[in-house]
Parts: sequence; C-alpha cells; structure tokens
Amino acid sequence: MNSFKNNNLLCVKYIKILKGEDSIIHTNWNLNSLYNNGGKSTELKKYIDLLSHDLNLLRERIGKIDQGNSNEIINLFESLQMVMSGVSEIEDFSVCVYAENVKGEEGPLLMNLSSELKAALDSVIADFELLLMNLPEEFYTEIINCEVVKPYQFYIEERKKHATDKLSMKLEKAINQLSVSGFVGWEDHYELMMSRLQIPDGDKYLSIGQALNQVEFSSDRIKRKKLAKSLNEVCKTNEDIFASIINNITGFRLTTYKLRGWDNPLKQMLDQNRIQEETLNTMLAAIQENKGILHTYLERKVKIEKKENLAWYDILVPSFSPKATITYEEACRLVITQFYRFDEKLGAFAENTLQHGWVEAENRSNKMAGAFCANLPVSKESRIFMTFSGNYEDVVTLAHELGHAYHNSILQAEPIFAQQKGTSVAETASTFTENLVIDAAIESANSKEDKLARIETKIISGMKYIAMLPALFEFEQKLYQRRADGILTANEISNLMSTSEKGIYGNTVNEPNTYQWITLSHLYDTEKAFYNIPYTIGYLFSTAVYGYAKQHGNGFMQKYEGLLRNSGRMTVEELASTYLNQDMKDISFWRASIKPTLDAIHAYIELTNDAM
Repeated sequence: MNSFKNNNLLCVKYIKILKGEDSIIHTNWNLNSLYNNGGKSTELKKYIDLLSHDLNLLRERIGKIDQGNSNEIINLFESLQMVMSGVSEIEDFSVCVYAENVKGEEGPLLMNLSSELKAALDSVIADFELLLMNLPEEFYTEIINCEVVKPYQFYIEERKKHATDKLSMKLEKAINQLSVSGFVGWEDHYELMMSRLQIPDGDKYLSIGQALNQVEFSSDRIKRKKLAKSLNEVCKTNEDIFASIINNITGFRLTTYKLRGWDNPLKQMLDQNRIQEETLNTMLAAIQENKGILHTYLERKVKIEKKENLAWYDILVPSFSPKATITYEEACRLVITQFYRFDEKLGAFAENTLQHGWVEAENRSNKMAGAFCANLPVSKESRIFMTFSGNYEDVVTLAHELGHAYHNSILQAEPIFAQQKGTSVAETASTFTENLVIDAAIESANSKEDKLARIETKIISGMKYIAMLPALFEFEQKLYQRRADGILTANEISNLMSTSEKGIYGNTVNEPNTYQWITLSHLYDTEKAFYNIPYTIGYLFSTAVYGYAKQHGNGFMQKYEGLLRNSGRMTVEELASTYLNQDMKDISFWRASIKPTLDAIHAYIELTNDAM
C-alpha cells in the first residue's frame, strides 16, 4: 500500500509470492499437529485429566497457603497461569473440533469436558480472588511490585477489584457449578439446535451457515429471496424453542446480577471491555449524529438497483460487484501481498499461517456457521475457521481473522495473565488488517465499476459496525429490560428485533430480518455479556490506530506491536492515551474514527451521480 511502503522497495520474498513461487496454500486446517487424531486424541484426554487434577491441587494449595510467604504466593501465580493456559487451549480446541463437523460426536463431548474444566477454573479463580482480598495490604503491595509479578500486575489488581464486586466465595462457586448444566447448558443447547437446522434449497438441504452465507452474499437476488423465505420458515417452526433458550440465558444472567447487587446490567460488559460507560456513551452519541448518512447510502442503493425498497437480504450485497469470483488461493496471495506491503514481519506471519494448515476454509456441509480465530496458548499457535465461497467479503474475513492470529502471536510471548485482553481491544489487529486489505484494493482498482465495488465493500464493512451492531445493542438492552419483568414470547422478541432494525434503516428496508435473534450466536454467548457492541468499540478504536499508522508510516510498526503486546495490561482509554495520544471521552476521537466510512459513502455518491 503506497501510504505505508514504497512499492519499489518490495522484498524478494514478496515478488516470489506474486509469481506464486515457494507457496502451497491449504484449504483445510491441521488439528492433528496439535493433538494426534484430533478430538479422539488419547494425548488430549490425558491432558484434560491432568488439568482436572491440577485444578484440584490448586484449590487445596490456596486453602492451605501461607499468606505471609511471598515465594509461595508467587509460585501460586505461576502454577495458576500454567493451568489457565491449558484450560484456554482445550476450550478453543474443542470449538475447532465441533466447528469442522457439527454432526460429529467428538465436538459436543469435548465441549462438555471443556465446560467442566472452565467451571472448575472459575471456582479456583474465585478462591484466588478471595486470597488476594485477604492478603494484608502492605504485603499485597510488596507482592505486586516484585519484578517477576510486574509483567502481569494489571491482571492481579483487576482480579482483586472484581472480587469486591461479587458475592461470597461459597455463593460464587455455587453459581459456577450450577452454570454448567444451567447457564452454559442453555448455550450448548443452542449450538446443538443450530447444528440440527436444515434449510431446504430445492432438492437439497443446507446447513444454517451455508444458507446464511448465500442469503446474505449471493449475487442472485431470486436465490437470496427464496432461501430467506426457507430460512424464515425453519426459524418460525423452531421459534418457541429458541425463545425458551434466550429467555433462560438472559434470565440466569439477570438473576446473577441481582444477587450480586449490580443495578447496571452493562457492568459486566464494561468490565470485560475495560472501558468506562462515559466513553461508551460518547461513542454512541457520535454514531447517532451520523445515522442520516447511512440512509443516504441506502437510498442511493435503492435508486441504482431500481427498486422501491430493500429487504434485509439485500443490504450486505453490493450494487456493484467484481466481474469474477476469486479463488481461495488468489485471495490468500492478495492478503499476503498487502500484508507484506505494510510490514515484512506481518506478511511473513500470514504466509506461514496459510501454508502450514492453520486455516479451515473449505465450503462444505456440516460446518458451523460464521468465522473465528482460536487461540492456543500452550501450543503457541492459532487456528482460523471460515467458509470461503469466492466473494470479496470472504477475502476481508480472511484478513480479519489473520489479524486476530497475529495479535495472538504477539501475546503468546507474554505471561497468560497479561494475555487477558479486553473484549473490544481483541478486535484491534483484526480490524486493522481488514482495513489494510480493503483500502489497498480500492487503490488498485482499474475501472470505475471495480472501484465502486471495492468502495462499497468498505461501506458495508463500516455499516455493520456503526449501524447494525449498535442496533443489536439497543435490541439487547430492550430485551433485558423486558426480561426483567418476565418471560417474552417468540413474537415479542421478533417485534423488538423489527423495531430496532426499523430504527437504523428507516423506510428503505421494508422486510426486516425478524429472526436475526435466532441466527446470531453472539446473543447466546454466556461468557461475554452484550457481545455485539464490543465489535463496534474495537472497530472504531482500530480505525483510529489505522489512521495513526497512515500518518506516521513505517516507523509506527514498533509502536503498534507495543500496543498489541500491552492490550492485556491497560484499559482501552489508557491504550489510546499512551499509543495514540488521544482522549476517548472526547467525541472528536469517535467522529474521526467514523469519518473513513462517511468518506467512502461520499465517494460512492459522487461516483454514482451520473447513474441518476
């Protein structure tokens, strides 16, 4: 990308990639290199048993520990980190096993074992937090200022603070134990139900992931409309089951909050994102200011496509599309190329990831819907899951997930306590690499229509974060408000969803995605509360980082790595202040982060004026 590096200075390795030399791209990941025989691995089962054993030993150690012995306390910190790394690895690996074959037996069994380990770890951490609270203040201060502890001092202090906000250790342990068959059990039931849904498509059936991919991104509107109808019919048939699941998840969460005395249902989300409510509200105010420009884009889209209105399955499909689909290998080379143009280390990382079986991209049935990047801190690797169907949005998704993997690689060199980044900051590197690829594609467009297609990709990407996700956040808040008064019917939940969509699309969309509350798995996540708005926070924060990088050129990379490395040691506000010299409570920060999307819409309007 010209903004970052002179194209005349491209390295020999980069030129080889352009020519396709020394490069073998795999469409399937390799889980056996982590644990032989994947989900059936004997080695994996032994490791799970060892972790379970170690968790029991840790519980005993905490109960008997000498609270005046600094060496014993610090050794406990190290032991807990080893177990945390293992539980985290098993958790993400089990999701990988499940995702590659939702009809297999190994995935659900492994996920159940993982849930039990996670519950046991949460119980140990509750004991650990109580220990921190009970340490004499002078001794505690001495401990956290030890040189060996300083790299993860932030985490220790955070855990101590969280402990003061919770119930007694006995009650917190009871909640954790009950959540395995209750709270988390409902999430597991959701995943099971989603894996069983079959969407009719002519004489065949599609998985929910395949159907959503085609409904949202197929260039054939007749096909999109037909599949959307099939999808809605399947959701309608199963709506009462999913209403029961979401009622129980929200109910469990609200009951837990009430027991803890938390009046603000956003408290957990704010803590998990390490962001202050004032900062969040400032961001939402900046988004609200710019709702009109989205309507401008959608109205132009309606005119270009010569329609009276849009349906929900039209919104993510660009009016201008590249003339040809792109193969997975071409997509990989494009991403590697742009990463190398920004920084050789980033390019080399992407190349290594794509060549060594870290990515599952094949388009086939029985795969889980969506995309994710699994972090494997013990193995010090990542695994990327997606379904590549040949459109440019898939290229952006690949770049996004590779950004996550790169962030993981930076943090995996740090103690596991210091790897615990806030939810929204987790999106920093992924959105950065996403922007890198989108902007490079716009710059390299060789025709007006191609340029419009790529600008529209940028608009649609931004629209997700500054319109769709804030609307989902509004839906969630209303859902929790209503759930506090009692059970909601499926129809009531659907009406809430339709109202939220009406708020962002206005009159341009007359057929809302009424059943998005069923198909969006983030609404059923039991580990992370209100797990949609963090993506908006992360997207806009990362856009600010990206803007800073464009201004400061090649010299920014060292600073960028520092930001990623310390993402587990600072709040979002501290990261912005330290590395960007910006105040996130100032609305100008958020306005500047929204501006690239607004600029793309203005460019789109200008380029399409002659079509009116």
